[in-house]
Amino acid sequence: MALPLLAMVAFGAFGWAYTDVRGDLAHVRNRLAPALVDLADAKASLLIAQSEAEDNLERGGAVELGGMGERYRTRVARATQSLNQVVRGGALTVAEEQELRVVSALVVDYTAWVARAQGHAADSVLGDAELSYARGMLCPPPDGDGREDGYPQCGKPTGSDATSIVDRVVGLERQVRDRIAERSAWGTGVITAAAVSGAACVLLAAGLCGTLSFLRRRFRIRLSVPLVVAALPLCAVPLLTWDALRAHDALSRVVPVADELVEDTSAKTETIAEERPFENDAEPRSIAFLAARVDDRLAGGRLAFLDGLAVFVLPAGLATAALAGGTLHAYRREYLLVVRPGAVS
Repeated sequence: MALPLLAMVAFGAFGWAYTDVRGDLAHVRNRLAPALVDLADAKASLLIAQSEAEDNLERGGAVELGGMGERYRTRVARATQSLNQVVRGGALTVAEEQELRVVSALVVDYTAWVARAQGHAADSVLGDAELSYARGMLCPPPDGDGREDGYPQCGKPTGSDATSIVDRVVGLERQVRDRIAERSAWGTGVITAAAVSGAACVLLAAGLCGTLSFLRRRFRIRLSVPLVVAALPLCAVPLLTWDALRAHDALSRVVPVADELVEDTSAKTETIAEERPFENDAEPRSIAFLAARVDDRLAGGRLAFLDGLAVFVLPAGLATAALAGGTLHAYRREYLLVVRPGAVS
């Protein structure tokens, strides 16, 4: 009775903990990290687009004929695409998705006001007023003209009370970053399950060894093949434990990079990376460079050939329990037949 119960407890608890850690790694790798990168890209692209709009409208009437420029249109389209990818990625909660849809609607409104400013480029007063309103929708300047190195600077985000586009995006970035940090921490449930599983695995291994020794002494069975087969899944536990520790370490090392994506990226660094596409290593704060670091660290936290194995841990435990229980029950029946009076003529 003890060995089957220990097998179910050991593999049940271990399977739950391993699935949880592996699931956290997959969720961060496939959903949260791409969402954070897309949000950072959308924020930087909108700020670059605003800078382009301001520079183009300084030319006055010429912009009415030549348009806002290819870079402005590209960056607005890129920001819209990034926001749409975040919605489709499934990383956000329902409330966050609603917030992001509000942001997308505000971006459409923002581009409409920039278009109005372009249409009134010859009238400096009206054009400047419309561009200022568009800038206010994007992000209120902290003081003065709110420009640094030619790019718009935003005031301190106002969190849940944010109304501007950039403030809302920053709020979503921080919520996604917080969820990455939460999934990188050891949960109480995982620690408890790991402790229970470890104790149960040790007892199960000791029980199997003791049972094999007992069978050799009392039953003259040199090697019980069914019990040896039942013990084989225990050999995979150290490998899976190492894989879980690697996954957790990768998640922990991603958190600082996620902080950099939220706090250190800017329109200036993105412009430098855009102008020198083959020298991204020279700008370690660019979104592409940080995204590559995230991917490398998450990829280093998994053994690819173990993907999808977590779902088989519990079935392996049940198979071990059934095989051990069935084998011992068969040995018991043979023992009773032998020791029953009159059984042997």
